[in-house]
Amino acid sequence: MRGIDPVNWADEFSALQAQGYSFFDFLTAYERDGAIEVIARVLDPGRKHSQLLVTKVDTDQKSVASISRVYPGSVWHERETAEMFGINFIGLSDNRPLLRRSMIGRPPLLKSSVLAARMLKPWPGQPSHRKQQPIGVVDDWLQA
Repeated sequence: MRGIDPVNWADEFSALQAQGYSFFDFLTAYERDGAIEVIARVLDPGRKHSQLLVTKVDTDQKSVASISRVYPGSVWHERETAEMFGINFIGLSDNRPLLRRSMIGRPPLLKSSVLAARMLKPWPGQPSHRKQQPIGVVDDWLQA
């Protein structure tokens, strides 16, 4: 896995395509240690090689260049990642939502997002002597 500066993100994919990495595999993001990282993989089918690239997105701006001009198959992945993590892909041609009807509220896959729907229904699992919060619900969430 190679770390790439966000400024050079799209240029790096252009260079990889020129080297024979013609197949786009996936793009996603994850939040670790308070930072959002975008990760993508491309393949060179002839040599059976792959490249896994990662970049840290600035938590204030949350934007990175789109690679959809180089790999058109990345549009769906970038749309989903933008919707779920709140990242702005600069130059993305299609910004329609995929899964969320409304973009109101925090992106659901950020660790800081409270998943209120989990509090509306009893949390399944093993019975225990102490009540536990469901995963994704902050400790100070008021329970009825």
